[in-house]
Amino acid sequence: MLLMLAVVGLYTITSLNDKYAVSKAKYNGAQLTFLMAAGTAPFLAMLLPWADRTLTFTWQAAVCILLIALSKYLEFDMSARILETMSAFELKAWVGILLFVSYFTDAVMYGTSPDPLKIMFIVLTTAGLAMIAISGRGKVEYKKIVIPLILYLAARFGYGFVMKWAEPYISSTLTLLFALIVLAFVMLPAAKPWTIPKESPEHLKGLIIVVLCKIPNAFGLMGENAVAAESLTNFSFIPPMILIVIFFVGLFSKSTRPTGLNLAGSVVCIVGILGFQLADLIPAA
Repeated sequence: MLLMLAVVGLYTITSLNDKYAVSKAKYNGAQLTFLMAAGTAPFLAMLLPWADRTLTFTWQAAVCILLIALSKYLEFDMSARILETMSAFELKAWVGILLFVSYFTDAVMYGTSPDPLKIMFIVLTTAGLAMIAISGRGKVEYKKIVIPLILYLAARFGYGFVMKWAEPYISSTLTLLFALIVLAFVMLPAAKPWTIPKESPEHLKGLIIVVLCKIPNAFGLMGENAVAAESLTNFSFIPPMILIVIFFVGLFSKSTRPTGLNLAGSVVCIVGILGFQLADLIPAA
C-alpha cells in the first residue's frame, strides 16, 4: 500500500506535466514520446545500482523488451492525442475500466476465487469512473479520440502483463531501460529533438520543465514495476488513485474544480478505491 501511494504521488506530477507538455508546450505525439523515452532512460540507469539486474540472453527477454517498447510508444503517443481534448483527470477515469480485467486476470493466474466484497468495490469504483466520463462528454470529442483511447488502454494493461511474463528472464528495470533506449532511437527521426525548443511556444523553458519531470517518472516506473509484479489489480488501481489526488488538486482551481456529476463520480471513486484497499488488507491482519 505504501509503495502504491509513493507511485501515485510521483505519477501525479508526471500526469500534470504531460498535460502541460501537450496543451502549453504544444508537443506532438512523436516529440512527447521521444522526450519521455530519452529523458527517463538516463535517470533510470542511475538507479540501476539499487535495482534488480537479472538478465538472461534469451529470445523471451528480447521479445519482452520489444513489447514494452511498443507498449510505451502507444501509451506516450496516444496520450498526447487524447490530452489535446481531454483533461488528465478524465483520462485517468477511463483507465479505471481496466480494474475488472486486471482483477479477474489475477484470479485466473493465481488460481484464487474472486472476493465478492472486492468485486462490489470494483463495481462501485467503475460506476464513479463512468459518472466522471459521462460528465465530460459535452466538451470531449470522443469520435476523434476513440481509437487512441482504446490503444492507450490496451497499452496500459499490456505493460503490466508483459512485465509479469518477463520476470524469469529479465528484471523489470532492465526491461524498461532497454525498451526506452530502443524507443528513443526509433523516434529520433520523427521527433527531430533539435527543433523542439524553436517550435514550442514555451521554447527552452518548456523543454527543461518536461525533462526534469522525468526524474519522478523514473522513480515512479520502478515502483510501478514492483507493484505490477505483485498484482495486476493493484497495478490497475494506480491511475484511479492518481485520479483522487488530481481531484483534490483541482479543488483549488476554478478552471478544474469538479461540479455536479463529475464531483459525485469523484466521491464515489474515492469510496470504492479506499474500500477495495481496506478489503485487501483485512485478511492479512
